[in-house]
Amino acid sequence: MTAAATDAGVPDRTTSLVAIAHPRDDIEAQLITNLLADAGIEAMVTGGALAGFRAEAPANVCVVVRAADAEAASEAIAAVRPTVDEADVGDDSAPDPQAPKGRALDVVFPAALLLGALTTLGIFGLWLAGFRSLQASPLDFVIAFGMLGLLWLLWQKRRA
Repeated sequence: MTAAATDAGVPDRTTSLVAIAHPRDDIEAQLITNLLADAGIEAMVTGGALAGFRAEAPANVCVVVRAADAEAASEAIAAVRPTVDEADVGDDSAPDPQAPKGRALDVVFPAALLLGALTTLGIFGLWLAGFRSLQASPLDFVIAFGMLGLLWLLWQKRRA
C-alpha cells in the first residue's frame, strides 16, 4: 500500500492510507492488525521499529489501512473493545460477612519468614562474637539473607 494522488491532486481512496489506531507498542499493533486481517481488511504497522527498541524511546506506532477501509476497520476494532457494565462500577454494598478473611498461608508464611530471619541473625551474632566452631563463612550468611529476602519478595508479589 502506498500513498498516491490522482491527477487533480485529490487523494485516491483506494490507495491513500489512514491511521485508525495508535497502540502503545508494536505488540498491541500486531494484535490489531491480526484482528483486521480476520475481518478481511488489509492493514500494516508503522513506527514499530522504534517501539521494538526497548530503551523507552518514544515511538509513534500506528495501524494504517486504506482510506476506503477506514470505517469498516474502526467498526471491527470497536466490536471487540470490552464494555464496562455500569452495574459493576462503584459497588458500595457491604462486604460479604461469610467471605474468608485470609488463608493459612498468609499467617504461616510471614511467621516462618520471621523465624528464619531471627534464627539467621542469632547465628550470625554468635559467629561474630567468636564462636568460630559454627564452621560458617560470611558467604553463608549472605546467601541465607539473600534467600530470606527473595522469599519475602515472592510473598509480597503473591499478596499483590
